[in-house]
Amino acid sequence: MSPSIMLLSLLFLTCMLVGCEAIRFRGITPMPANPYPAPADTPTLAPALLTPAPTCTVSPMSSVASASPTPTFGLPLPQPTCVATPQWGLGDVWNNESVHTRLGCPVGEQVGVQGDEVYFQNGHMLWRPDIDLIYVLFDMERPGGWGACVDTFQPTDPDSDPTIVVPTPASGGPIYTQPVSRFGKLWRENAWLRERLGWAIKESNKRGATTIVHFNGAAQDFERGTLFWNGKVCFVLRTDDMSWTMY
Repeated sequence: MSPSIMLLSLLFLTCMLVGCEAIRFRGITPMPANPYPAPADTPTLAPALLTPAPTCTVSPMSSVASASPTPTFGLPLPQPTCVATPQWGLGDVWNNESVHTRLGCPVGEQVGVQGDEVYFQNGHMLWRPDIDLIYVLFDMERPGGWGACVDTFQPTDPDSDPTIVVPTPASGGPIYTQPVSRFGKLWRENAWLRERLGWAIKESNKRGATTIVHFNGAAQDFERGTLFWNGKVCFVLRTDDMSWTMY
């Protein structure tokens, strides 16, 4: 076969293959490079609005983060084995099984406290000057019933706010007023506490009526709480569930 005839044969065979290829795939839509469209961006959710909580920190000697698991109801709690045990009046309170099984062992020495306190419509404030804390007590025996706030009061701070209008007392009822000094600063600067506690109550004494009551007491910190004596009663402040009681 001559070269020219061979060349014509190759050209004819090439045309036939191209034509068959076109016939074979005619009418089929080519697959796109990416058959799955890119997903739309997930909308960013606006952050939830949270009710402001009091600017309070738990006593560094009693951290909520290290609280023990909630005990199983009906089973006795283990008796703590302590190197040292509380003495005198605080020791009498701690020796109650319901107290020492919850508080654990002491983590500091018993200290004398010359503090102040204020009673409110719905709670109580106690100043502990040795560690610059103000204990705020709400509902006794209920979880979350107390907290500890850092005392930021300075001598140059105003004692009260003259623009705050005190409600007129009912006949024969308690005398309400705004708290003053360090208690007043905490109360005025924290709307949540102000609503929760209500007005301060004036206490009667030999000189008339006063808001702040001074006391000579004692305090001691434990693994899971604090014992705080105000000269009259002992407050048991627990950090396993932030509940409290008194003896």
